[in-house]
Amino acid sequence: MKLGREARSHWTLDPAGVFLNHGSFGACPGEVLAAQSAIRAEMENHPDQFFARSIEPNEDTLLRKAAAALAAFTDAPEGQLAFVESTTVGIQAVLQSFPLSEGDEVLITSHQYHAVKLAAQRRCRETGATLIEADVSAPVSDDDVFECITARISDRTRLAIIDHITSATALTFPVKRIAAALRERGVKILIDGAHAVGQLDLNIADIDADWYVTNAHKWLFAPKGSALLHARASEALETRPAITSHYFERGFPEAFDYVGTRDYSAWLATPAALKFYQSLGGARVRAHARDIIAFASEQFAQLGARGLGSLEMSAAMRVFELPTRAPIDHVTALRWRDALWDKHKIQTKPDGQTGKLRLRISAAAYVDKADITQFVDALSADGWPART
Repeated sequence: MKLGREARSHWTLDPAGVFLNHGSFGACPGEVLAAQSAIRAEMENHPDQFFARSIEPNEDTLLRKAAAALAAFTDAPEGQLAFVESTTVGIQAVLQSFPLSEGDEVLITSHQYHAVKLAAQRRCRETGATLIEADVSAPVSDDDVFECITARISDRTRLAIIDHITSATALTFPVKRIAAALRERGVKILIDGAHAVGQLDLNIADIDADWYVTNAHKWLFAPKGSALLHARASEALETRPAITSHYFERGFPEAFDYVGTRDYSAWLATPAALKFYQSLGGARVRAHARDIIAFASEQFAQLGARGLGSLEMSAAMRVFELPTRAPIDHVTALRWRDALWDKHKIQTKPDGQTGKLRLRISAAAYVDKADITQFVDALSADGWPART
């Protein structure tokens, strides 16, 4: 199967649109959606048999088999992977499970996803712990990131939450190196890998963090509401879901498997998503994305835009800062986003929260260079808010 626009027929995306924001919500291929629909039909055909044989914790259930397939793909140790609805949900489960006391410190970075920062703030307020934010400003190398983070470790640091690929700035952090350094200092590490699986060749065991969470519904093309939480064996016993249900006392991962009557089809359809991703050729998808991002970097440079970080720190996403004559607010950026779609049918992710106009470009398997050219041409013709 060819990648780029010829692959678009496998998705149900609006054929008139240019979609450059896969990173926010993902997009699920039609055949994976069909697999999910078949699972839902089976659930409604015989609910009792479905829940007893597919969901309720047992190593032979379809849910555990799906988890085993994803564990093998991500090189997570067997039995140490649970499904959650999203990376945000998984991180909150770890935060609520992790014991903190007054005087303890939780370390995050200035690139942290806002929902995760709020969750960490809430947990610190509940426990009397202190939230420390490492300012990782304008990094241009892995060394910059490593030094900024490790410089904020103290003898009171108990837990660090570190992005694998940052959301707002689309930078890949050297998490294996950071995890090793934190381990030497006795600090537990939780990796926010929301954008990692499918975008990177992910090896969870090699990274060797205490917890790793990643969304399958983004770059692995699974249905929305499917994410993976890995817990190291030494941490698994105390890692529990926020919802207490029948199997809570079984611990990890069974306590996460069944949290009441709900639609589990997104989790059960992840093997279909994995099969689709592998049919494209995982390494091929990743190489395609890097090629598109490199091309976009060249094209945006002609507009005077600056890519954040080095190109080597980008995978399937990159953020570009457009030159403006005055500060931009986020409301203006969002209105411009809507105008781009209304006039040009181009979907992207602008941001004005820093006062600067930034664009995050996502290079999914269905994106090609013609999409980038179409966007750059629209910018050249119409400009952007406060263009210099």
